[in-house]
Amino acid sequence: MAIVTRLERKSRRWEQVWNGDSETLASIVAGKLESEGIRTRVHGSMTPYRTSALALGGSWAILVPAGKAARAREALVESDEGHNVVEAEDGAGLTSNQRATIRFAILFGLALALGVLVATLAGGN
Repeated sequence: MAIVTRLERKSRRWEQVWNGDSETLASIVAGKLESEGIRTRVHGSMTPYRTSALALGGSWAILVPAGKAARAREALVESDEGHNVVEAEDGAGLTSNQRATIRFAILFGLALALGVLVATLAGGN
């Protein structure tokens, strides 16, 4: 399947809004966004490893102009592609899921350290 890329101004910033493991699905989803007036780029690659019983996929991304990213994400959620939507990054370069994971790791580490401290103090008596 050939992907035609239009020449774009170098100053235009593109943002990833979708990620999946199928080139075919990426093309279909990109077509849906194009039909809503949102320009897209599909980027990805196939995994070079294959077995007779299993064809390993690849990673495919859909990018849109940064100014249309919020609208594209809304359209993807409305078309039941919410599970593949890539969240917008904040100023620190983190998505809300990444921030939640970091918070969980810090709290888990503190709880573990507190548990070790309590066990050490209880064992010393």
